[in-house]
Amino acid sequence: MSVCIIHPLWIIVHLSFPQLINFLHVEEEEYTFLDAYWLKSLPKILHELQAVLDSVCDSRNWEILDRHMFDELNKDEEVKGLLEKIKHRLADYFPVLVDEVTRTSGVLEEIKTVIDVILILCCEFMDSDEEFVVFDDVSIRLLKCGFTQRQLELLSMAGRLPMKQNVDEKETAVGFEEDTIKLLERLTGFSKKREVIAVVGMAGLGKTTLAKRLYRDPYIVYFFDIRIWCYVSQEYVKRDLLLGILSSIVEVTNRNYSMSDEQLGEQIYRGLKGQKYLVVLDDIWDNKAWKELEMYFPDDRNGSRILLTTRNIDLTLEATSHRLRLRTARESWRMLQNMVFENGKCPWRLYDVGKKISLKCYGLPLALSITAGLLRSKWTRAYWKEVAESLSNYIVRDPNQYMDTLALSYNHLPSHLRPCFLYLGVFPGDCDISVHKLIRLWVAQGFIDQTGSKTLEDVAEDYLMDLLGRSLVIVSKKGDDGQVKACHVHDLLRSLCMTKANEEGFSPISYRYGRVSSALSAVPAAEIEKDPSPSTSSEHSMEHVNFVLCCPVELGECFQVGRPVDRDTYKSLRILDIETIFIFSFPTDVLDLVNLRYLAIRSEDGNPPTSISNLTHLQILIISSTMNIVVPRTTWDIKCLRHLYIKSGQNLIEDFSSGKFVETLDNLQTISSVCPSPSCLSILTRTPNLRKLGFRGPLVSTLGVLEFPNIGFLNHLQVLKLSNTIKYHAPVKPCNPLMFPERLTRLTLSETCLDWNKIQTFGLLPNLEVLKLNVNSCIGERWETSDIGFAKLKLLKLQDLDIVKWETSSAQFPRLERLVVRHCSRLQEIPAGIGEILTLELIEVSWCGESIAQSATTIQKEQERNGNDFLKVFTSVHKDLQGKRKRPSYD
Repeated sequence: MSVCIIHPLWIIVHLSFPQLINFLHVEEEEYTFLDAYWLKSLPKILHELQAVLDSVCDSRNWEILDRHMFDELNKDEEVKGLLEKIKHRLADYFPVLVDEVTRTSGVLEEIKTVIDVILILCCEFMDSDEEFVVFDDVSIRLLKCGFTQRQLELLSMAGRLPMKQNVDEKETAVGFEEDTIKLLERLTGFSKKREVIAVVGMAGLGKTTLAKRLYRDPYIVYFFDIRIWCYVSQEYVKRDLLLGILSSIVEVTNRNYSMSDEQLGEQIYRGLKGQKYLVVLDDIWDNKAWKELEMYFPDDRNGSRILLTTRNIDLTLEATSHRLRLRTARESWRMLQNMVFENGKCPWRLYDVGKKISLKCYGLPLALSITAGLLRSKWTRAYWKEVAESLSNYIVRDPNQYMDTLALSYNHLPSHLRPCFLYLGVFPGDCDISVHKLIRLWVAQGFIDQTGSKTLEDVAEDYLMDLLGRSLVIVSKKGDDGQVKACHVHDLLRSLCMTKANEEGFSPISYRYGRVSSALSAVPAAEIEKDPSPSTSSEHSMEHVNFVLCCPVELGECFQVGRPVDRDTYKSLRILDIETIFIFSFPTDVLDLVNLRYLAIRSEDGNPPTSISNLTHLQILIISSTMNIVVPRTTWDIKCLRHLYIKSGQNLIEDFSSGKFVETLDNLQTISSVCPSPSCLSILTRTPNLRKLGFRGPLVSTLGVLEFPNIGFLNHLQVLKLSNTIKYHAPVKPCNPLMFPERLTRLTLSETCLDWNKIQTFGLLPNLEVLKLNVNSCIGERWETSDIGFAKLKLLKLQDLDIVKWETSSAQFPRLERLVVRHCSRLQEIPAGIGEILTLELIEVSWCGESIAQSATTIQKEQERNGNDFLKVFTSVHKDLQGKRKRPSYD
């Protein structure tokens, strides 16, 4: 034991105890008799402990303290007596923590732990909404007072501080155990006949959650050759369903899009023939949808299964029904605690009111989830009482009439989140919404307020995380790095969005045009009718749209707005997203939309006209084409431009050396993807705040060196993607790492043909956290890491590489959290040293050989033997269909 343990302890006592005592000034009537007792006795205990430590510090020279003096302190009867006194007083209130105090060895450690307990007590009594509601605020203030990270972790573990909640969709198992077992038995039973099983229950009861849990169950993944998830909905389009199902069997091509429905169905039948498959048809409403699909699912008497989720118990299907029930009072309380508290345990002073709240949700999981989102925001007794009283007014005995319960969650939203939430109603029901696109749309609509030094996009991301934490939005996809990639909204909450928008006159009025999966009602609802004209027509008049959003082109037929919009409304258009409608040339009518903030367009001749600069308010420009695109020099005259995305082959920036001087583009944050030409470099020198950059073009020189402009001056650049378009079959030398900005955190390489032995060069990047090595980014059969290592790397992705042998140790990746290996069929194994990385959380292996999958499993078992059960391993030797789209996706 060293001096460094005692000295901070003494500082904590002197600096922190006065603040702790001040924290205890609360209203006594808010607490129980035991609480009041502690309010009166705790300050005295604090002063007693401080006095003893002062006495000890005065009587000993701490600078020369040695082991012998520590032994003497352990024998100090005064200190030991005071500790026993404190432990006795704590025994009834915090028995678990007192046990921890007792288990510690030595008086000094007991003092340290007792201080932890006292901190917990202080937080237990704190009821200040301003200073002790948000976890970050508490942490910062306590750290300033001198508290250690260990003490903060103990506070969080004990449930006394509000914690940041995981934004994942909470698939709590409470109450589903029996249902899961029964359905697993039906899905994997001995019957060889194709069986149809229907999970029946009211909206919000957890049908989809249970179906997802079954779909992802490891034994289900192993048992079935093919798994398919298909979201149906009340307003479905048969063609959408067929294309969605087919995409889970084969790679859908343009040829498939030109097929008739019957031809698509035949493709599905052939793909499933002879396979043991599981098909989940989520949210099916009537017999018609089932009858239109049933014929395409062959019965080869091999144990195939079809699982339906429906609200209609009266469906006359060839199905065995499994009806879900409401949760019991006990299950509801457990579920609510699991969703609000990280450790699943409610603090005693919130226990009674929390239990009352759970009872008022009447066993409905969706109501529990929404209510949990409210409770997570504040951990004060007064606020929880307010929620309980509100629920008593909103929730009724009839579970079918609980829309007002959802409205309560909206009523508690702060004003800055309301337009962001209502805006979700413009997307199709229960579709996947790209997080990046949603954030850009929010910014373009002007919903985001500038906060300090944060960018609008960062603030928008905070808004989204807040909505996720309130369970108003659900995570549907995550990226390789664990970040939220896509989200969706429950159909009931989407209905709430539209209802509230109607009531409050929320703007914008939303019209959509393009290929969509259903008649998309708007906010307020617009009349939308079928358009028989093909989607490739260039004759669509822009005078008949106001706000335009298009769903993916593969999802269905063409719809357009059924009523014209006046010229003033047309001029006020801010969002024009027609990227999924293929047109032959850039429509000049677009240039009249002087208030446009967001433009996404796809055309055969992708080159925008020089008059694009007329759109002076444009913030986001997305251009897609099958041809190469030349970005006109006038594009840089748009001072408001924040994000430029070019999606085509090889994109050039028009040379402006003979033109006028381009001023600094302070707002520009994204340029992707462009050819690294001299004119590109000239533009980059005028983008001081650029955060994301993508180079696509000839990146390998004739001398076999990876080359592109020196971008070390881009001090804010965080994300860089390099995609080489020149085929090169010999190993390429890496560029000078000094060419990269120091703040770079994410690097993605494709077709760069680097020598494995030279890849360590990127380890010199001081802040690199994500390294994605995609197809042919590295050449060679052996990767032996050097002593340089990747000090801060959290994610390493290897995909479509010919590597055979990989040798490394934990020292080379000391902070690695995720390892993703895909389509590396020749790689023999994951190095055993990877399993020794203390921070490792996930290993994913898919489309690889059996030996590498076994090595990943071996690493996991070794970790479990060492007591580490947090490492997750996902392996798939054959095609992994779990990552396929499960619902329509709005990217």
